[in-house]
This record gives sequence, C-alpha cells and structure tokens, in this order.
Amino acid sequence: MSTDLLARTERRRIEALDSIGREKLDQSEQFFTPVEVAILMANMLITDKITSNTVRLLDPGAGSGILTAAAVSKIAEVAPDARIEVVAVEKDTIVLPQLTETLEDIVATYPQVTYKLLSTDFFSFGTDQLSPLDEDYRTIEPFDFCIQNPPYAKLAAKSAESLQLKAEGISVPNLYAGFMALAHTLLKPNGRMVSITPRSWYNGAYFSKFRDFMLNDGCVSAIHTFDSRREVFADTNVLQETIITRTNKCNVFPKTVTVSVSRSQAHDISSRTVPWSSIFVSGVLFVPATDKDSEAVKWMNINAGYSLTELPFTVSTGRVVDFRSRDKLVPQYFEDAVPMIYPANFTTASVMHPRQVLKKPQWYLTSHAEKDKMLVPPGNYVLTKRFSAKEERRRITAAIYSSASYAAFDNKTNFFHTGGHGLDPEIAQGLELWLNSKRVDNFFRVFSGHTQVNAGDLKLIPYPSISQLVALAHTGLDPDLAVKEVFGN
Repeated sequence: MSTDLLARTERRRIEALDSIGREKLDQSEQFFTPVEVAILMANMLITDKITSNTVRLLDPGAGSGILTAAAVSKIAEVAPDARIEVVAVEKDTIVLPQLTETLEDIVATYPQVTYKLLSTDFFSFGTDQLSPLDEDYRTIEPFDFCIQNPPYAKLAAKSAESLQLKAEGISVPNLYAGFMALAHTLLKPNGRMVSITPRSWYNGAYFSKFRDFMLNDGCVSAIHTFDSRREVFADTNVLQETIITRTNKCNVFPKTVTVSVSRSQAHDISSRTVPWSSIFVSGVLFVPATDKDSEAVKWMNINAGYSLTELPFTVSTGRVVDFRSRDKLVPQYFEDAVPMIYPANFTTASVMHPRQVLKKPQWYLTSHAEKDKMLVPPGNYVLTKRFSAKEERRRITAAIYSSASYAAFDNKTNFFHTGGHGLDPEIAQGLELWLNSKRVDNFFRVFSGHTQVNAGDLKLIPYPSISQLVALAHTGLDPDLAVKEVFGN
C-alpha cells in the first residue's frame, strides 16, 4: 500500500472533521474512518488474486475518501496492471473539497485509476430515481467491490429514503442497513463488500427482513470485532459497538467464516476460522471470536431446542414509563395503590417490594386495577433487567415476582407471562434458574454485542422444554448446578 497516499488522506480526514465541526458530527452522520481501520477493511476486502483487466469499486457515502484510497492502494498492490474504475458517492458538500483532493491524489499516485464523483444521495444513485444524475449513470454497471462506512441514523418508515428502498424490495429500519442492502444489489455475481457498522443488524428483531434480504443471494465470509468500542472512532466519540463485515454476493453459503478481533483500531489482531453453522443460527448472526464462544453456541444448539413461539409463555417490556406516569406514582401505600416494580427492586433471584433503599415512588395509583392496561394481574412472573450494569456478573439478571394483587412493571424491565397472566410456579422457578445460568450468559454474550437485554432479544434466544424447566425447579440448586444436574454437562 502507498503509505504516503494514506498519510495525506488521513490529514484530509482530520481537516474534514474540523470543517464539519466535531460537535456537529451526530447531525451530519459523518464519522470518518481512521486510517488504521481503513487499511484493515481494505485488507479484508482484497484477499485473492485479481485476474480481470478492469476492476470497479464503489464507495457510498465516501466522506473524505480514506476508504477509497485504502481499497485502491490494495487493489493496485494485488493487480498492478488492472484498470480501476472508482465511483464515489457523497451528498455532504462540506467534505467535497477533501474528497475531490483525495481522488485526484489517488489518480496521481495510480494512473490506472479513473473516478466518477457524484454529489448526490446514495439512495437516489442506487435506485430508479436518477433524474439528477448524468445520462450515463441511469443504468449502473455492477461493481466488483464495495467498501463503506455508512451513516447510522434511524430511517422513518414513510421517509423518502425508505419509500425508495421499499420500491426496490428493501425493508430496513436504519440508514446503514439501507446502504448495505442497496450496495449489495449493485455488486456483480461473486462481488464483495466490506462495511463497518453497528452490530445491531446481526440479531435485532427489527433487522430480520434485512438479514433475509442480504442472505437470500449473499453470505457473510468474514467478521472483525473490536475489544474496545471507545478507541475505534476515538476522535469522533462514537460509543456504539461497531463491527466490520465482509459479505459476498453468492448463492452458496461458505463452509467456514474468518472471525478476527483486535484490541482497538487494528492492534494485536487474532484470527480464527469457524464453521458457517457457528455463525448463522435460527435466523441470527453470531460472533464466536473464541473457542469459548463457539462452545457456548454449540452447547445451546444441543440442549435448548425450543423457540419462545413453541412454548406456552412469552415476554414483554414493562408497561409503565415512570416519567410519563408521575401523577400516578406515590411513595407510600394507599388503598387504591398497587406495587410498582423497578430493576432496583431486584435482589438475588427474587424481587423485594417495597425496598427501603429505593428512593423512587414504589406505588402506582389506580381506581380500576382490572381495567388499567398498565398493570398485570396477580400471579408469578419472571422479570429481567433491560440494562445490565458494568459490575454485574451476568448480562441477563432474572428474578421471580409473585403477588396476590395487581402490579405495575417499569419500562426498564421485561416480564415473562402467559397471555398477560402469571406463570405456573414451577415453570417460573425453572425459567429463572435457566436465565440466570452461566450457560445462558455465555450464549447471550455471543448472541448480543450490547449490554441491553430487550424483549426482542429474549424472543430470539432458544429455550429448554417445559419438562426440562420443571426439572430445573425440582433440583433445589443454584442456577449453574441446576443446569448441570438436568443437562448432564
């Protein structure tokens, strides 16, 4: 790779950040890729010998051009005689001077490169809505490669972008997924794309249609994760857990997938090869970065054979948002008050109410409990915290709440129930043991890259049978010993 070219491009990246204003990066959705990450992505993109005489490269949302520079440099290294055609799409006029300078610098460094810079929205470029563009680009010639760091913002269902994508058969909840899906359609058969994005699309329920779309005629062939989410975009304060994914446009899933991890941007990289079956399970994507991760997925596949839809209970998010219900929350018991349960009411495997150390109002006023949709009827419920603190040993913290009265559950909890009513006591006890076990914790850490535990996540993970849950309850042991007793390992 041309280190001089990349060093100059890195300086332009910093200039572009300053031009936008670092305090405005959230608004502009411009989180430019640092040079070390750009090189890492280019090395993931180009791994094989290139035999064609012409290579077409797409960079949607090109920013200051650092990903294009890294990818072109790698292509030129592997195929020095190939002609390289670059299409860079960037709608933010503030960064166009830096992007133009980078593209000209690339051509000066590699004369075999030609480029087309399109100052337009990528969705307009990639769909049929191409009236603002040159006549030559109304029919887009497919690309061999795509490299991208797309914007991360949510996408409103009725926005112009969303409607454009739906016209192409693409349904996504987020801009970055839209970029990935649209770029995927622009690849040649066996074309390759590398994207750095949040990890949320791997398992989020909202992304199920997107995963189906991407894997209908494509596959994931490589994944790179970072130990430190703070250091990946250190100078832009991006704290989301980001992941680099290489996808191929193909009709056959690979036998193996390369999974690598680095301490921060691109330091101390370790890599391993895992079976495709360890990556894609029950419609979601896993990241088994270690042997321990692979073993966790394997154990779960063997021992938990039921989805939540096959069991006589489900999970929902607590219904009461405390700041929206201030007029109904009181600090002491009144005749028309029912318990209000927060995550802070959790103790070891149970819920304590009221809890003296909790300063929040722990009672919910209601005149007609049986008609109040915010409440649940008397019964046994298994609650989990939606947010796990750093000091907690487990991602999932579950506790049983049993009440002879109606109750209100805070929105920061999830609760397992049967048709809105309580669970059988033995099933509740077995489910609480299962959720609090190390086996489930190990699996969930591979399954989910964030500390939140949403109802959607709990709906996607596998569960034991009812008889196994009852058997767990009958052991009288703590979670890990109970699981070992029932499952034998």
